[in-house]
Amino acid sequence: MENYSKESSDVSLLKQKRKYFVGSVTLRDISSKIKMRDQKVYLAGFRNGARTKLHYHQGDQTLVITKGKGVLVLYKKISSKKGILRIKPVSKTRLKQGDVVLIPRQTLHWHGAIAKNNFVHIALNAFYQGKESKTIWFESDFASSASGLY
Repeated sequence: MENYSKESSDVSLLKQKRKYFVGSVTLRDISSKIKMRDQKVYLAGFRNGARTKLHYHQGDQTLVITKGKGVLVLYKKISSKKGILRIKPVSKTRLKQGDVVLIPRQTLHWHGAIAKNNFVHIALNAFYQGKESKTIWFESDFASSASGLY
């Protein structure tokens, strides 16, 4: 038996996915280690206000908060013209150790640590139509500039 709660990062995985985060993060794929067959499981750590960029998943995502204080912000698409996506926030949820939250499939969102705090969660990304769910990422500088607000 191995304890997967350590915040160490999978260096090669983080190198592949670094562009999807703002700030200092750790990331480990623990799916194969725990032999999950119907979802991808990640252990993600966010230091001192770090966060994801705006994104959505083809399948549902469940976050299990294991440490610290964070935030989840959900958005609604208003329109999309000439490659510009217009969105508006529909909810902001503060998260703390012990919280569990379901993010429904295809819901635009970002999540991460509250400013001056660290935050760790397990992300369970459900497969969609029997295959690994894709994550669709957006360039979202507004998320990094919002760090002081939460």
